[in-house]
Amino acid sequence: MKIAFLYTLEANKTLFLPYINQYLADKSVTISHHVNELLLKQAIADGLTSNVVNLVQQEIKEIAIAGADIIICTCSTIGDAAEKTADITARVIRVDRPMAEHAILNSSIRVLAALESTIEPTLELLQQCANQLNQSPAIAYDVIPDAWQYYADGDTVSYAKTIAKYIELNEISDDTIVLAQASMAPAVKYVQHWPIPILSSPVLCCQYLSKLVPSHD
Repeated sequence: MKIAFLYTLEANKTLFLPYINQYLADKSVTISHHVNELLLKQAIADGLTSNVVNLVQQEIKEIAIAGADIIICTCSTIGDAAEKTADITARVIRVDRPMAEHAILNSSIRVLAALESTIEPTLELLQQCANQLNQSPAIAYDVIPDAWQYYADGDTVSYAKTIAKYIELNEISDDTIVLAQASMAPAVKYVQHWPIPILSSPVLCCQYLSKLVPSHD
């Protein structure tokens, strides 16, 4: 089985490697990595216009033609557009889908994002999963101020610590926290006092993939 990961940030390739190695290294699977930072830049600048959707789906088609069985879109902002790519044999999964399916089993969810553009796609995904599984959680969201610039500047540690500090300083009373962007995952290790479970997409996605692919034995 061939699994391809599409990243819209070069740094996310490094972020995912430990999870890929942990959950997929001993499986009979070939992993490939593809980076296209233009896709997220265009989505942030223009929104999910038909032009941006076309760019995303063209990238997905090219990866599929190269022989991927499963394509993981690691960017929440463009995940829906990626999953809706038509006329390909590969299965496309947005990285946050397994996390969303897990989250909606709770009665209340707090979505945290560092980018405003991620909120709407994440809320739509959660609602879609809730409808499919006949769940009706209360969903609220916050955009964490001042965090994304650190990531844009390449300071991933300050980025993660800013997110962690926000979680610690705000009294979040929901049942679970959803970190909307894969890039936010490292923040979890900096949270000293976990008020409630914190879900991040890279680990849950790789756990999900490990159940799809056969082992060598």
